[in-house]
Amino acid sequence: MTEKMKETDVLKAMNDLPEEWLEKCYETRLASVTEETEEKNGTGAKKVRFGNFGKTAVKWAVAATAAILLCGGGVAYAAKLGVLQFTKSEDKDSHGFSLMTETERISKDELTGEIQEVEGFLRDYMAEEDYSQTYPSWLKQFETVEEARTYIGYEGMKETKVPGTVEEVNVRVIGDTEGNLGEVSLFVRADEGDISINEIAAVFTEESPISIQGTGIRHSKDYFEAVQLKPDYRSEEHVTASGKTAVFVYEEYEEGAGGNRWMVGALVDGAMYYELSLLYYPEDYTRAKEILLQWCEQF
Repeated sequence: MTEKMKETDVLKAMNDLPEEWLEKCYETRLASVTEETEEKNGTGAKKVRFGNFGKTAVKWAVAATAAILLCGGGVAYAAKLGVLQFTKSEDKDSHGFSLMTETERISKDELTGEIQEVEGFLRDYMAEEDYSQTYPSWLKQFETVEEARTYIGYEGMKETKVPGTVEEVNVRVIGDTEGNLGEVSLFVRADEGDISINEIAAVFTEESPISIQGTGIRHSKDYFEAVQLKPDYRSEEHVTASGKTAVFVYEEYEEGAGGNRWMVGALVDGAMYYELSLLYYPEDYTRAKEILLQWCEQF
């Protein structure tokens, strides 16, 4: 934070931030407290989690991030529908980036799988816990990616594949304050050798209280002093054979620096947002980039 920016200025600026950006920031960076239940909904799922988050808590929870963004020259918020916006922040107290977009909305009736049953669980949970001012979340674990896609039942979701061994598959739903289906996301985690792979496929319904999707990372000055490393971030666009534009973001360090690297690719296809992130060692850069290119060419 700059020396000139006072605490009251930060709080005032926070109130001027776009609500959807605040909600998304909290959703992606500040995990809500969840209650783990075994088969609470009677569907036979391995694990179902219920969680919630409120708008008021969001503003206080992201105070430091909001101040950093404002001091860095603006809020990382993509207003253009379907256009991925890369924003890099560099100031004396923080370093990072965001890659975000606003997606189209679909009718929840287009989700033709068993996922429709989730509305009942969300509404029961909201009524039971009296969370009238929060957004309920729901998470279910599946054995295979195919089972998860069938459960969602959205025709616009591509049947993508990731290399390596799939370790975990989850479907998450975020509802609105009335328990309607809002954001529906499919998460796939896989490993290929020392490369960790995470895929996200997300779609928003017309009832969703959130329509901003994306990824980002932001480190504090204390973090960089502790690890004695300060990565830079760069982005590049890749046009697929089908004419779709993907955006790739890379972490870059000084030559010879050890540790892991992070790479992410994202694109929008219709109403769907897709993202693939990889954690790898420097010697695996070529293979990580190859995985990213092969993945986005599936669209």
